[in-house]
Amino acid sequence: MKTVFIADGHLKGPDDPNSSALIKFLDSLKQVKTLVVLGDLFDFWTGSNEVAKRNYKPVLDALLRLKQRGVQIIYLEGNHDFSMGRYFTDTLKALVHADSLELSIYGKRLYLSHGDTISMTFGYRLWRAYLRSPLFKVMAWIARPKTVWNIAIGLSNKSRERAYVNKGTRTEARLREFAKGKIAEGFDCAVLAHSHLPGVYKEGKGVYANPGSWAGNMSYLVYDNGAFKVERWRG
Repeated sequence: MKTVFIADGHLKGPDDPNSSALIKFLDSLKQVKTLVVLGDLFDFWTGSNEVAKRNYKPVLDALLRLKQRGVQIIYLEGNHDFSMGRYFTDTLKALVHADSLELSIYGKRLYLSHGDTISMTFGYRLWRAYLRSPLFKVMAWIARPKTVWNIAIGLSNKSRERAYVNKGTRTEARLREFAKGKIAEGFDCAVLAHSHLPGVYKEGKGVYANPGSWAGNMSYLVYDNGAFKVERWRG
């Protein structure tokens, strides 16, 4: 049985063509034991915002169908989707992790994370802590869901404009260096996302793998028979 890894869909809602493609992809999965989402599948999700839940309902329904077919969903939160809420934990029965996870697959020790916490600047560290703080959760609860949605999408767009100027290669270099360290600690594989650059690389005695970006080229990772492979959804 295969394990599939996907990340960085940055889905914006029902009119996003990447959403409809993802739904077809999820419905097509066969002989899959586990789906691992390595963060930022959604361009914005925090808590139980009803507007976000309504805008992403077709994708959530596809994830539910996957769960009903017996697939375990593991969700590593990213920098655009966090505090995933009870729909994921109660309805999808997903295993949700805020930062990282150690996972064992067929005797292999894997380190999993979205990757945004690697080499954080001081400013980003403060901003990330605030977005996950009780104060922000209270403010989001008090504000109208539509207001929270509009503010968050605006912040998300500005963040992406700043972050992805020459981001890919710089971030990827940091991720690979981090992965080398984890492999040196004894992990067999480090699976990270965030750079939007897909690939599978031999690092010492282990492997660093990145599913790339669903939003960019609909790439994903498959782990089967002890090996990783990057694939692309062709529809």
